[in-house]
Amino acid sequence: MSYFLEIVDSDGIFVVRLLVAMVLGGLVGMERQRRGRAAGFRTNILVCLGSAAIIVAFQKLSLEFNLGADSAIRMDPARAASGVITGIGFLGAGTIVKSKDFVLGLTTAASIWVVSAIGVIIGLGEYVIGVVLTLLVLFSLYGLHYFPINADCNLSLHLTWHGELGILDEVEGQLLDDRVCIKGRSVMRQPNTGKCKVVLVLCLRSSDDDNATISRLQADPRFDEVAWG
Repeated sequence: MSYFLEIVDSDGIFVVRLLVAMVLGGLVGMERQRRGRAAGFRTNILVCLGSAAIIVAFQKLSLEFNLGADSAIRMDPARAASGVITGIGFLGAGTIVKSKDFVLGLTTAASIWVVSAIGVIIGLGEYVIGVVLTLLVLFSLYGLHYFPINADCNLSLHLTWHGELGILDEVEGQLLDDRVCIKGRSVMRQPNTGKCKVVLVLCLRSSDDDNATISRLQADPRFDEVAWG
């Protein structure tokens, strides 16, 4: 019994660090879970807890073997932290979904990366910095989510019609008059049937511009199909 109490007394500070890492990681994970992200509550807890555990293990081994500056063996927590951050990068990359027209999961990947940093900081025993960092992360995820920021709207516009390609020049002229930026285009025409298919990659200033552009093109009877996404 005395041996067990001695172990608890000597390792108590490390246990506290792991518990704090679990709580702080869980707070960030709750926000991700609430938004329906794949890397949610439990994932963030495990990332933060694992990061803290690695640092704690390095520090504990360094103390047990009394590895000072003169020792030939090096147990450097900084190297351990570097390895943790690098390794977590692969986990975060797995949450990013990249398609031709959009990218999803960047915020989730960033949250996983910063949660690992929280774990490293708590593992080093820097509770104040760890708590402040967690509060800043939660403010970034909760508070800034509702912060109004005007951003350009990227749109892929698909047009299909039968006839000459001269219609495309007319459409592009109208878009330029509306100050809509054309970032790219793909053109296909079948000579035998006269069927034309065009894909325009547009950059609009707002969703209102999006609606006005689409409505005008849909009202044009020359187009067989108008699609966007």
